[in-house]
Amino acid sequence: MAKSIALNEWEQQALYRKMVELNNKLAEKEMRGISKESVIVHRIIELAINKIDISESGTIILKE
Repeated sequence: MAKSIALNEWEQQALYRKMVELNNKLAEKEMRGISKESVIVHRIIELAINKIDISESGTIILKE
């Protein structure tokens, strides 16, 4: 099992922007910020792994 994944440029930038956005919200609440993008990725996996499925056309989807 791979312990790392390669993100394309768009994914890297989107993840960084989301981290900045979340850190701004945390700062407003005087809470500790997120230090690494990987924290977000790990949480996304935890929340989504059981919702990933395959559509009728064979596309990977996220169920609700």
